[in-house]
Amino acid sequence: MAAWQNPENFALWLSIVFAFVIALIGTFVYFTRLYFVRILREQQKLQKTIVAHQQQLLEDSILVQERERNRIAADLHDDLISKLNISLLSLHTTPNLDDLSTMLQDSIILARRISHDLSPPLLEQSNLYELLEGFLDPIQEHLKINLSYSCTIEKDLSNPTKLQIFRIAQEVINNILKHAQSTTLNIHLHQGKYFVGLKIIDNGIGFDINQNTQGLGLKNITLRSQSLKGVFRFNSKPQQGSSFLFFKKHHI
Repeated sequence: MAAWQNPENFALWLSIVFAFVIALIGTFVYFTRLYFVRILREQQKLQKTIVAHQQQLLEDSILVQERERNRIAADLHDDLISKLNISLLSLHTTPNLDDLSTMLQDSIILARRISHDLSPPLLEQSNLYELLEGFLDPIQEHLKINLSYSCTIEKDLSNPTKLQIFRIAQEVINNILKHAQSTTLNIHLHQGKYFVGLKIIDNGIGFDINQNTQGLGLKNITLRSQSLKGVFRFNSKPQQGSSFLFFKKHHI
């Protein structure tokens, strides 16, 4: 009889094979459990990241809204109310009708601009190009503006989309007026079947894009772009002007 046919040896080999199979199954279960634990931890980490990102977006949104309220309040208090008080004082002291008329006209222009900032007039009746044109018209007193428009296929934008893109353009242009010291502003709007794009270029002093990433203006643009599922990019170098590009695909 062969050695392996011996009942004792056969039982020993069977025990060894059985133990090996059990160990193999145990090892497989162990590493499978480790794998699922790792996947679960990664999912929990991703969920925490998403929650933290949403919380940051909410905080940024609140900050942006408060900044807008403060800016409008400052415009009302420092500009409009101040001019009206001076007009009232002039009326009660030594009224000069020409000066009074000029101050009242300035007050009307300020009130119209503040109203425009709060809600663009004729939003439903105007397309995006007309909204930009109306906003830029009074600014042409301060610098040369070239506004151009191209269209392959006219596609109606919803009122919320028009308003958000208009606000993005407003934010960029207001920052240029405040900081860029530019003399020329080139703006191009493109509307087509598949996307809408906006490009704004100035010849001002430019800035270092690596050092201008925390301002509320940029957060405002980021929030509005995200709400539109669009993308944007700044390009600038000190003393070489700057350019801004916004791009949003249409949902087909």
